[in-house]
Amino acid sequence: MMRAGAVSLVVAVTTVLFPGAAAGFATSFADVPAAGGITLGAMVLQPSSPGPHPLAVLIGAWGGGRTQNIIPARDLANRGYVVISYGARGFGESGGAVEVAGPDDITDVSTVIDWTLAHTAADPARIGVGGVSYGAGIGLIAAGFDARIKAVASLSGWADLVASLTQNDTRHGLAGLVLYLSGKANGTLSPETDTMLTKFLEPAISDADSQAVIDWSRPRSPLSYVDRINTNHPAVLAIQTWSETVFQPGQMADFYQRLAGPKRAEFVPGDHAASESGGLLGLPSDTWTSVYRWFDAHVAGTDTSIETEPPVVTRARPGTQRPEYRPDWPSFVAPPSRSYLGRDTLQATPAVWTSSIAANRDTVANGGIPLATYSLEALSGNPPTAFLWQVDRGSGAVWTQSPVKAATQLRGSLRAHLTVVPPATAGTVVAYVYDVDPLGTGSLVNYLPYSWKHATPGQPQPVDLDFSPTAYTVAAGHHLALVVDSKDPLFLDWNTGDGRLGFVSTAADPSWLDVPVRKSGATP
Repeated sequence: MMRAGAVSLVVAVTTVLFPGAAAGFATSFADVPAAGGITLGAMVLQPSSPGPHPLAVLIGAWGGGRTQNIIPARDLANRGYVVISYGARGFGESGGAVEVAGPDDITDVSTVIDWTLAHTAADPARIGVGGVSYGAGIGLIAAGFDARIKAVASLSGWADLVASLTQNDTRHGLAGLVLYLSGKANGTLSPETDTMLTKFLEPAISDADSQAVIDWSRPRSPLSYVDRINTNHPAVLAIQTWSETVFQPGQMADFYQRLAGPKRAEFVPGDHAASESGGLLGLPSDTWTSVYRWFDAHVAGTDTSIETEPPVVTRARPGTQRPEYRPDWPSFVAPPSRSYLGRDTLQATPAVWTSSIAANRDTVANGGIPLATYSLEALSGNPPTAFLWQVDRGSGAVWTQSPVKAATQLRGSLRAHLTVVPPATAGTVVAYVYDVDPLGTGSLVNYLPYSWKHATPGQPQPVDLDFSPTAYTVAAGHHLALVVDSKDPLFLDWNTGDGRLGFVSTAADPSWLDVPVRKSGATP
């Protein structure tokens, strides 16, 4: 039950025992007063046993309200935690407007902690914060501003919002559109948020507006506060998917390496929030089990067994392969194996050649549908596919290697170097790496856009591609293929018309693809 002083703050109090609760806990709903005269809609679960109890604060994802995390809240309450689950301002039952991890959102975390400590039997020395996606980013930043937070669980969160919105001067337009439309449909966007997302989605965004979006995004990035987070020394658990459409796994790997406190990183197949969605629905979930174990070790102090395991945990694609454990991120990354690009092959020696494709034309190669394609992979184990023989060679360049004789483990970031000859001042290329079976069906390993805005038409310029890291196993008899075209529905490209997009490889500057290959027999 809530303490007597909370009565005036409770909007709808329904004290209910969840069926099957092991030790029993009471559930109630409350409005928590917050900055700006608004209230945050919250759900409070408190064990029936005497306190003080460890406290778990669960922050709703984009569009979510106080009951979005009801299953994890139940599970944590059954483990002896006081749990408060709330929707961020502007979403669910919470007042105010969506500020995208703005200053008020960060202050709200501390406000919710203050309120819960005052009105429940929560222990001020044992506090953890967790969330999925939007809640994950807010929780990470809050850990840099509230030293009471002993542990953070970031599930499908972001480290760098600037890099999340734009890669290589190419905007993730479809993901941004989904974010904007879902925010409008499920919440109240602040005028600033509406303005910035509208600028971001402009077909031909100006340099000034691009900089404005960057300036708005940077202080909303946990990476900007890594020194503060390290000073407060919370234990950080980050769980990310390899095929993240929204928050690419590379940025979380970089952020993880900069953390100085206790930390653990897990990377699994799937797209944004795919690995945790089952647990939100009450299905068995390795992801949420890791969260509970992390909080037990670093908040409650009841079970520290997770600390005996190597902290970098990966599961490879395709399928759900057994987890691999590494002591740190560098030991996960395999050394590069270089193949040079011939006219249409990936080969052992450099080659001199020129070729071209029609600019501003799409092919069957694509990065999939945001939040759908790779979520399906998480369920089925099968990556998105394309028939490589259907790639129009007039609109896309294709380079293939010889089939591998044995299963080959790719662990880390693929990298490629090309020289392009742009037909116009501005333009875009999109590169895809496929795992191709003997019948020509390509399973997508990775993809990456690259744009230029101030080129000299007809003059060669380098294009260096640093793909997001992955863990992928190429089966024996399969081969890799690199496909490059100039359009993808995922991105707002900079193509301005027709013409021929050239590729050049010279003896002095050959084109190549580096693939991180773990040697056979390497111990995971």
